[in-house]
Amino acid sequence: MSKAKEHKALKVIAVIIVIIIILIVLLIVKAMHDAKLRQEDQALMVKSDDELVGEHLYIERDSADDIDVNLYRFESEKPVPLVVNLHGGAFVAGDADTLDTQSERISKSWGCTVVTINYKLMSDGITKQYAVNEVKDTVKYMIAHANEYGIDSDNIYILGYSAGGYHAMAAALQLHKEGVTVKGQILCYPFISDILEQYNELTDVQKETIPPALFILAGDEPIGKGSLEYKTALDENSVPTELVTYDGAIHGFIEENNPEYEKLHFHDSKSPEQEKMARQAEIKIGNWLQNTLNENKK
Repeated sequence: MSKAKEHKALKVIAVIIVIIIILIVLLIVKAMHDAKLRQEDQALMVKSDDELVGEHLYIERDSADDIDVNLYRFESEKPVPLVVNLHGGAFVAGDADTLDTQSERISKSWGCTVVTINYKLMSDGITKQYAVNEVKDTVKYMIAHANEYGIDSDNIYILGYSAGGYHAMAAALQLHKEGVTVKGQILCYPFISDILEQYNELTDVQKETIPPALFILAGDEPIGKGSLEYKTALDENSVPTELVTYDGAIHGFIEENNPEYEKLHFHDSKSPEQEKMARQAEIKIGNWLQNTLNENKK
């Protein structure tokens, strides 16, 4: 190679290197900017007690921090079902207050009392199991205080989205192992993690008597699709399951299409089309819940 050609090649390589460096710097700047916006979003998710539609309560525990919950009562002369409604957020983000208006809506629509849990996040140095314990202890507290809150302790459902779906599955499994069986698991594009391992640790009888499960998936996205392994395990043990997939829906479409997300920077699934599917999913969940209640009466 002549010196001229060699010099030209070196110039091209130098330009490529400069372009790569610029792209890396731009990606770093964008990542830092996005991280700042996500911190702002996390703060914006929190409502004051005056802004909150539900009742803000703390459940006291002897050996751990109090549990921060919001309660949405359905007034009735007879005890009503309880739905534990768990937000998502990849275990490191999210807040129960983002489910505020939705929880009031589904309480009225489904004829149930709803409790949301502001479980501790892994970004606070907390393990996933700590948050699962918060869900479990909330269920046990509501059972112990069923008369006070007018709930039917025989009809408790755990509903979760994404990371909240993991907490719903894990809490249902661990409660069942401890002799407390909820009536249903409602799993919206849930993150499966180690759920199969937990399920396989149960006895054969426990595997067959685990609560029925409704799976709501957002199209073919990988996070929710991974939960089908859990559905298969339940099916193999004759546990009633149902799968509903909303083609074209985006992960997070149910909870993100609520008013609380309008002020946030990140709400990828928020749109009129996604909101329509979100409301359809809520109707489907309400119908499934009612069907399981009717089955319990037979």
